[in-house]
Amino acid sequence: MKEKVLYQTLQDRGNIKEILDDAPYLCNWENTWLGKGFYFWDTFIDIAHWWGKIRYKKNYIICRFICEYDISKCFDLVGETDHMIDFSQAIDFLKQKKLVDENTTVSRVISFMRNSGSFNYEAIRVFGINSIDNTKCLNRRFVYRIMFEKDKIQYLDYKPAIQICIFEKTGLNLSKASIEFPAEYIPGYLI
Repeated sequence: MKEKVLYQTLQDRGNIKEILDDAPYLCNWENTWLGKGFYFWDTFIDIAHWWGKIRYKKNYIICRFICEYDISKCFDLVGETDHMIDFSQAIDFLKQKKLVDENTTVSRVISFMRNSGSFNYEAIRVFGINSIDNTKCLNRRFVYRIMFEKDKIQYLDYKPAIQICIFEKTGLNLSKASIEFPAEYIPGYLI
């Protein structure tokens, strides 16, 4: 088990005390990528800033959390090939039952897995390829890619937009929130 830094980007409503008391906040949008849960950006605060600028038009707060990352508790589709195989097998099963079509989403497959009774994880970790559209000028400064070979399209994304969705507020032994941005909300900040 290792500690992992997570960031949740929130709209700045001037409610710092409430945020420190109540964060993290549940994301239950109808189109959540991984289902209902508490969504965080994994490790890279730059990505939390990108989301703040895109979602909240620069009027945002970034909260920092620490969790205890453990592959027995986090279904990791970023770095655990065994979990990727499990996900693939779930898709294959759904195809056999004719429950998958061109409209099937990751969220739907995860929902099936969670309802199957054998999914005993507190969280899920994913990297949504092309989450950050690098064709938009605003996004370019948040894209961290380097080519493997000159004049080839393959690249390494060395600060990917990895998300963790924790299903329950106390999952992965999540710490209390601390304010990471903006600086004026950080205790001890001096002008």
